[in-house]
Amino acid sequence: MTKTEERLGKNRVEQASEIDKEGRHLILRSTAKNRDVYMHFNAASSDILPKSAQGHADALSFVLHIDKNPFIIDPGNNTYQVEFAWKKYFKGTLSHNTVKINLKDQAEIARPFVWLSHYKTKIVETKTDNNTIRIKAQHDGYKSMGITHLREIIFEKSKNLIWINDTIECENPGFYFVELPFHFHPKTFIKQNNPINFQASSENNNLLYLVTDKKLKTKIVKGQIIPQILGWYSDSIDHKEPCTTIYCTAYIERTETFQTIILIK
Repeated sequence: MTKTEERLGKNRVEQASEIDKEGRHLILRSTAKNRDVYMHFNAASSDILPKSAQGHADALSFVLHIDKNPFIIDPGNNTYQVEFAWKKYFKGTLSHNTVKINLKDQAEIARPFVWLSHYKTKIVETKTDNNTIRIKAQHDGYKSMGITHLREIIFEKSKNLIWINDTIECENPGFYFVELPFHFHPKTFIKQNNPINFQASSENNNLLYLVTDKKLKTKIVKGQIIPQILGWYSDSIDHKEPCTTIYCTAYIERTETFQTIILIK
């Protein structure tokens, strides 16, 4: 997601749910139970120039706002002059709320302003009615591994309930390492109730429950640098601060689906 697209998402908080099939930016919104729930799902391709500085390797990522306050977040961009390790993190797949495979970004960055590879996305299915929005999209960023990432989002508006089904489709049996992070705004407090159940609350009295798939190993990470950079947020140029990340991992040998449930109270 580019910063322009991120601002576009924020400006749309006041609008109803909409599906932009051409741009592949999808807005899901509910005002049930006295909560204004807004979700931006990024199903756009990395159609960027090889030397573009703006693109991020963030296919099928999402952000979530509650009552117009950022909750599950895009990490930002930090600075155009930052050392390459930080630039790579903020532009890379792991800093976004999507799946990373075998420690590889969806698109390969060679230098701060040069991308060596790109990915294409496809919206597979959209269904909407008065209460439910269902979206399926996929990308080919891991085609060199014989892998397609398919993400399905089901948003039950009356319940403020979101189901996220991530399918890792493997053409051939192998040994694949899956990373699935969920990044929260620095002002959000995270409590782990058990290995798969997390409770997120904010100073604005917003409350969210996130339940991960039992097949995933989970831990909470905040402001980590070693063994890899993880759990950082930047809301302006030349500024970064730790944020809490629910970091989920698994090893798979064949096609597998992981389900995440988000309930906003």
